[in-house]
Amino acid sequence: VSGADVAFRTLKPSIGKAYAFSRELHIKRTTDVLDEASIAASAITTLADCKGINLMEVPSSLTLTVEATYNAAAAQGIKIHVKTSLTDHALGTHSGADGAAALTDAEAHFVVNELVGLTIKNLTDGSSGVITANTATGVTATLVGGTDNDWDTGDAYIIEGAGYDTEDFDSFTPAFGAGSSIRQTEHYDVDPVYLKVLVENLDGAEEVTDVKIIMAVGT
Repeated sequence: VSGADVAFRTLKPSIGKAYAFSRELHIKRTTDVLDEASIAASAITTLADCKGINLMEVPSSLTLTVEATYNAAAAQGIKIHVKTSLTDHALGTHSGADGAAALTDAEAHFVVNELVGLTIKNLTDGSSGVITANTATGVTATLVGGTDNDWDTGDAYIIEGAGYDTEDFDSFTPAFGAGSSIRQTEHYDVDPVYLKVLVENLDGAEEVTDVKIIMAVGT
């Protein structure tokens, strides 16, 4: 098979012999890990807005592609914050009083309101709820679906999608042009265990629209 841009040749082995190909074939897979119709002026997305990127199986490659559309009146663009985690979840126990509506974990070190939108599960009574606020050691969520739907001393919990570093693994500012749409790709090492991406709108007056983060991994 041949053409102007490509040619393939098939080699015929000698009788009784077969060719061994040493090159391993890799497959690229793409996934939208963040998809926001708009990000308000001076706002930043949350952990709940991004799917966790699982690198436990050590893919052969990793790229992150950002897409965004800037308002014609915008003066600044966006900033990408790449966060890493060893677990993609937070675990602990309630250290407050019995029958509490909100979780207290004196051993926790949450960033204020970083957990909003994630789900906390009470592993002891089987209830769960979407987080509406959090402090460094407390989580507010209306629990449903369990035996008590509250927190007793020693109740164990898990928050999937949490446990990410407070500092950026990497950050970059994509190209900016008022009234334009951009697409930019960055290549990353696959050393972290989990990744999430937060997108910050640097413009103080205008929203940014059609924001996507697309992950591509080689298997």
